[in-house]
Amino acid sequence: MNNKKFNIVIPSLTLSSELINCLLKFNNQKYKNFFVTIVLDYKNKKNIPKLNYKLNILKVGKRTMSFKRNYGVKKFKSDLIAFIDSDAYADKNWLLNGLKILTKNKNEIIGGPSIPFPHQTFIEMMCHYAKRSYFVTGYLNFRKYKAKSRYCDWLESCNLMMHRDLFLGNGGMNENIYVGEDKEFTERFKKKNNLIKVFYTPKLFIYHKERTLPKFLVQRMVFGADIYNIINFNNKLNSFQPLLPLAVLVSLVFILVIDINNILKFNILISFIGIIQVLILFNIFRYIKKIKNIIFVLIIVNLANISYAIGNILQFTGIKNLINRKIYLKSRNNK
Repeated sequence: MNNKKFNIVIPSLTLSSELINCLLKFNNQKYKNFFVTIVLDYKNKKNIPKLNYKLNILKVGKRTMSFKRNYGVKKFKSDLIAFIDSDAYADKNWLLNGLKILTKNKNEIIGGPSIPFPHQTFIEMMCHYAKRSYFVTGYLNFRKYKAKSRYCDWLESCNLMMHRDLFLGNGGMNENIYVGEDKEFTERFKKKNNLIKVFYTPKLFIYHKERTLPKFLVQRMVFGADIYNIINFNNKLNSFQPLLPLAVLVSLVFILVIDINNILKFNILISFIGIIQVLILFNIFRYIKKIKNIIFVLIIVNLANISYAIGNILQFTGIKNLINRKIYLKSRNNK
């Protein structure tokens, strides 16, 4: 095995207890040739426990996560880079498995699933199960569990690896956007270099803390407000799945206002809603067996889609940037 060095870049608001947990878990990595760079708004007075690797701490003020990742990569030289969120931690074979893939494929962006922390609350787990539904995360739902390896369109920045030269040579992440930076930079990289591929493997899994229900719904609303960037109008039909919640909402409003007999209107409305619920149930039956869990997940999937559709509507009001900057950043903190 070669001796390439990783720089693991972690953007965070400050030195939280979750970030300290993330740092401690890196003591268990089987591959030892790495250092970690944390990029913070500000540093508080929390003490950092003993680590068996080098830690770089950078303070940059209130900047986007994209700026922090770019800054951390540029500041220190390495062969390879890896991104992980401050409220996550990596499997002990994360770097070793990533090294094996990147040694063979210099033009690949690689990553894996983010699965829940052990011992999360019941509602947090139900939020996770909701994200596994096609009716929430669409054709990209495989990123929420240990699905089969595959090439895909893009992966989330909470769990990414690549060669440093590949990242910097293609301009890094867009520092002006708050949401969807991972999708944007991947698509931009591919346009510049058609040899670049994105590879998902369950071997690169991380544990990621789930949001509480209110903050999960806020996250869905913010994602909905970024609908223009989420949809790829040049891609396959699956890419238009994010429009479904808004299409359903518009259809429901249309049924309510149409000038027909009230009994007929009621029957159409109930039938329409019933068909949607059956489709959602058919999907979640595939990975959930307990009736109690199924009921909760069904409710959360519906709430998530309502929140998402509201975000779509807010996209047209001109306050999208306010939502992204003020609300989404607060939703990242589960306190």
